[in-house]
Amino acid sequence: MDTDFDFQDWEQLARASPEAFEARRKEAIEAFLAGSSVEQRRLGRRLQREIDFEIRRAGSPQLALAAIARMVRDQMAFLCEELVSLNESLVEFDALTRAQAAVLTAAATTVVAMPEPQSMDSRGS
Repeated sequence: MDTDFDFQDWEQLARASPEAFEARRKEAIEAFLAGSSVEQRRLGRRLQREIDFEIRRAGSPQLALAAIARMVRDQMAFLCEELVSLNESLVEFDALTRAQAAVLTAAATTVVAMPEPQSMDSRGS
């Protein structure tokens, strides 16, 4: 896939031929998705449908940009919440691991401190 992006070229195409711009945009999106795993392609196409819906619904490029920016903001907020939840789980896991390590250390110390059992023969002497 070509990674060079010429904004002016895309802008000129959009002004000259919105239909050609849309065809090229779809082609670029499909080329990007083609390099992804099956699951990523599925998720990418779903996201692209949502974006395309917002673009059609917005009625103007400015409103479409605002709608897509809201989508990004909402996704970032969701990811932040998930990160906080993951962090809380890791803190809890760390506390449990430390508690288990303390119990194991105490048990090992107790085993080492116990006197060795004497055999029956040595008690009668």
